[in-house]
Amino acid sequence: MLMVEAEHVQKTYRSNGCSVDALKNVNLTIEKGEMISIMGPSGCGKTTLLNCLSGLDDITSGTVKVEGTALESMSDRDRTRHRAQRMGFIFQSFNLLPVLSAVENVELPLLISGVDQKKARPRALDALEAVGLRERASHKPSALSGGQQQRVTIARALINEPAIVWADEPTGNLDSQGARQVLDLMLRLNRENDQTFVVVTHDPTVGKTASRMIRMQDGAIVSEDALARRARRLALQAQSINAYIKLRA
Repeated sequence: MLMVEAEHVQKTYRSNGCSVDALKNVNLTIEKGEMISIMGPSGCGKTTLLNCLSGLDDITSGTVKVEGTALESMSDRDRTRHRAQRMGFIFQSFNLLPVLSAVENVELPLLISGVDQKKARPRALDALEAVGLRERASHKPSALSGGQQQRVTIARALINEPAIVWADEPTGNLDSQGARQVLDLMLRLNRENDQTFVVVTHDPTVGKTASRMIRMQDGAIVSEDALARRARRLALQAQSINAYIKLRA
């Protein structure tokens, strides 16, 4: 199943009569259950690509489809609703509210969506349990390590059971131990829950561990680990075949 399909995506920034092409004719497909890393030097367009694929930023030309729906055909309100309901986001700076506890930060997207707190709180606790932090539910971000804060962020990103999670340098502010814990967590969620991840990273360990690695330079995709992509597609096909056999048995 195609989760994301980008065709001839161009992103141009214009200011004071000057223009800069941040993305140049990008073509990319992402299948359900993939964990993709996007790598490249600073300023190559990695974060711009993530923002355009997720609908956080408008594209100048081309098409971006998420779950078959073209983002550019949606109103701003519908696109915002779609992101809230079908996408999760993980940022380098965590973006946790310092006055709220871990569980309050995690349940916030549910409350904003209109879910009653009596229903939101158990779901938030379950999400913290999934990232190994239920016992820290009452702690505020200042009482958590960087790795723990990022795991809270992951729990928050997963609270609405998103189709896809976008992660921008998720290990960038962490020490080696915290980075390893966060990477292991994302890999486990990808493997056990078939959760789709798109990860922008400078960390070669993160990049190489993903099922597919894409390299960018000067706003364009310059290489792609096709072997890993082919292996992942075969694995997904095998899963579908096994599911069909069980259904017919």
